[in-house]
Amino acid sequence: MQVGDLVQLSAYGSKRDHNWDAWGGWGIITKRAGDNLKYPITTLWYKKDGRELRGICFHPRELKKYKPVKK
Repeated sequence: MQVGDLVQLSAYGSKRDHNWDAWGGWGIITKRAGDNLKYPITTLWYKKDGRELRGICFHPRELKKYKPVKK
């Protein structure tokens, strides 16, 4: 994943209690730090209700590329 990618929580990320703020939303990767950090991916996150959360950090396995819901 690169800066600018749209992401959402993966199945692993949804199980983690520290990600409760991100449940049901989507984000944009704003910064990618070195892989030696525990949480190298920084995002701008949008919740289902439209609120914006800046600077939420994730491990790569906690995220997946965003896939819109098809009707």
